[in-house]
Amino acid sequence: MRWKLLIAGLFFSLTVLGQGKGCIPTLDKTPFKAGEEIELGLFYKWGLVNTEVAQAVVKLEGITFKGESAYHVGFQVKSAPFFDVFFKMREDFHSWFTVKDLKPLKFTRNTLEGKYTATNEYHYDWEKKLIHADVNFNGRGMEHYEIPLRDCTYDLPALIFYLRTMDLSRMRKGGRYNLSFAIDDAVFDVVLTFHGKDSVSLGKAGNREGLLFTCSVVSGAMFAGNQELKFWFSDDGSFVPLAVMAPLRWGAVWARLKEYRP
Repeated sequence: MRWKLLIAGLFFSLTVLGQGKGCIPTLDKTPFKAGEEIELGLFYKWGLVNTEVAQAVVKLEGITFKGESAYHVGFQVKSAPFFDVFFKMREDFHSWFTVKDLKPLKFTRNTLEGKYTATNEYHYDWEKKLIHADVNFNGRGMEHYEIPLRDCTYDLPALIFYLRTMDLSRMRKGGRYNLSFAIDDAVFDVVLTFHGKDSVSLGKAGNREGLLFTCSVVSGAMFAGNQELKFWFSDDGSFVPLAVMAPLRWGAVWARLKEYRP
């Protein structure tokens, strides 16, 4: 089972839906600041089964990157001790992006999913419009790729924070918006649909009003076709990730907010 399809990002299991014009409209001022921490619980739900199998922590800090004001975000996922017996999972993502316009600068990934391992190291070259990517799958050796870099292209941690800057005053209910997501040796074109306000369950924390977005998932061994990945952001100006739901052939995986420390 490739849990990289299910992690708090859950964003990079998206299908290619077409390339549109322009990026998502964004705010002039970001709703987050250095020092922020977000803790999420990852749950597997199938019928009466609703078990927390992992925890995810996202931490944001302010740094200087080659003389430029930047953010560094660390995103770690660790499976629960009882689940380690069946399927040990460790995800360690790091992303560096500019404070001014959230432009990605560097990305690293270290993944352990059972017997599967993967590492990524990206360096973004915006002048040449390339991602210089070093990728290693299952210890087969590091391979270098020159990935074409377009506007609106992000790695997973940078994408999470970019989406939190969406300017809802310039987005319409039912509107479809384009961006690109890079992981491993590929870039995926993604179309998001904005659905407006919606209530979502946070488990023991009860229901909370949020902003709902959807996109389609890849049909394959784990996902059935014609289903939608759903995710909710808080509707309080901070746009904190509240929940993500990825449908599987058998059940679904949920990521739910457990704690937010601004």
